Amino acid sequence: MQIIKAGIEYRLYNFGSTTDFQEVIFTEKHLGGYNPGTTNEEVVNMLVDRFYELQKRRFSVENQCIIILLRNVRELMKRRLEKKLEKTEKHGKVIG
Repeated sequence: MQIIKAGIEYRLYNFGSTTDFQEVIFTEKHLGGYNPGTTNEEVVNMLVDRFYELQKRRFSVENQCIIILLRNVRELMKRRLEKKLEKTEKHGKVIG
């Protein structure tokens, strides 16, 4: 992994390669809106789905634990977002 812009843009190298890569870009707040990109929630949802699929192919206790932990992370992220929305509604402004 290479950090292009900390917290926003990453280069993930394909398995076994030091030259071929994929970029992951997260949404970024700027004055008046957001730059396009994915969210933490989407990445976690992708990982949950991936580990469920791996479990279908070949069960492992470790994969099951990873699924449980990722689902817990997803729940914590949901609570975090709910708190942000409550603050936004309370103060009438967008909070990052």
